[in-house]
Amino acid sequence: MATAGADGSRIARLPRALRGPAAAAQRVLAALGRLRSSPYVFEADGMATAWHSPFLADETWQARYDEMARDWFSGGVVDVRWRMWILTELARRMDGLGAFAEFGTNRGGCAYMMLATTQRSALHMFDTFAGIPDANLTDEERAAGFAGSWADTSVEHVRRRLGEWPERTRFWVGDVFETLQTADTGELALVHMDLNAAAATRRALQYALPRLRAGGLIVFDDYGFTGYEDQRAVVDAFFAGERDRPVALPTGQALLLKTA
Repeated sequence: MATAGADGSRIARLPRALRGPAAAAQRVLAALGRLRSSPYVFEADGMATAWHSPFLADETWQARYDEMARDWFSGGVVDVRWRMWILTELARRMDGLGAFAEFGTNRGGCAYMMLATTQRSALHMFDTFAGIPDANLTDEERAAGFAGSWADTSVEHVRRRLGEWPERTRFWVGDVFETLQTADTGELALVHMDLNAAAATRRALQYALPRLRAGGLIVFDDYGFTGYEDQRAVVDAFFAGERDRPVALPTGQALLLKTA
């Protein structure tokens, strides 16, 4: 998951056990400040809104988010609750209708929240768990330093992080150009696309779309973010001329509904 506007460097220097509580306290202080100076109820991660933000009143969801955030961010805590709320609410609605697949898992934060807020669907995770491979990057992605980025993880770390749900998790470790040759997810109800790189995203769509059931959903994590234009161009080209096309969201995500 790409992050925008990271400002948690001081929190990042705290022990991991203190990062979640510190981030929660930071949000409370920020909210108090906004009461005096801002009309927004949420102002983070590249967006601001004065309208209803349901997670603010969902204490159970917020507790899970804080638990996840204690470990998820290695370079500074970022408030991505609106993006995460959209993903988990869609997962709740698709739970039990088919398997979930996540392309790009990194440290397992989104996987944790999807599993924690659902009860039935298995989650297939595709990642090198060692950073983005240099192969198949565009010139722009290579120049931007994509190769080797998002390497602050390991499959062992994510297995431990998702230890509550061993019967619901499946790890496909390696470059998707290799793992998708033999992967078997079965029918999919929800796909979370978060590979960041253009060619890998195209390959994942080639695999996932035929397996996505009618009424199934694809959530593109960083579709609208600056620096990911090559990935967005691939997604737009993949669905060009089709009835089912991604809808851009103000969070930077995009959502696709497969109608048939």
